[in-house]
Amino acid sequence: MSDLRIHQAALTYIRNTQPLDPDMGWRREDIQLAFVAGAREQPIRRLLTMREVAEILATSVSTIRDLVLHGELAYVKVGRGTERNHMAFVPEEIESFIKRHTKRDYAVSAHTTARNGSRKRAHELAVERATASGGDFTAQREARRAAAREARKP
Repeated sequence: MSDLRIHQAALTYIRNTQPLDPDMGWRREDIQLAFVAGAREQPIRRLLTMREVAEILATSVSTIRDLVLHGELAYVKVGRGTERNHMAFVPEEIESFIKRHTKRDYAVSAHTTARNGSRKRAHELAVERATASGGDFTAQREARRAAAREARKP
C-alpha cells in the first residue's frame, strides 16, 4: 500500500475519532496509532444472498421477493439477467429492516374497542337497576312514572 494511501487513511481516522486524552489533544502516539489503524485496508462489505437473508429473517425466499417488490427491502442488482433480477443485500439494510419492523406488545389495562369497552351497555344498566332494590321492577317502574308525571305538572 502506498504512503499516500496510508496518510489519507490516517487523516480519516483522526477526523472520525477522538484523541486518547481530549485535554491534551492529538499527540505523537495518537498519530502513530492513527497510522497503524489506517494501514489496514477496509474490506469491501460482503453482500448477502437472498437465501441468507431468508434465513436471517426466518422466512422463505418468496417472502423476501415480496418484501423487495413492495419496497420494504432495498437490494443490489447483481448479474446481467434480463428476465429476473439477481439480488444481493447489504447487511446494514437487513439490520435497518429489523429495526423498522420490531414491535413490542404490552398488555393494555383499558379496552381499546367500543364493543369491549368499559362502559356498560343499555341492557346491563337495565338489569343493574332492576336488581338494585331487591328485584322489585314494577315498583321501580311506577316510581319513575310518578316522577315523570310530577316533572310535567306546571
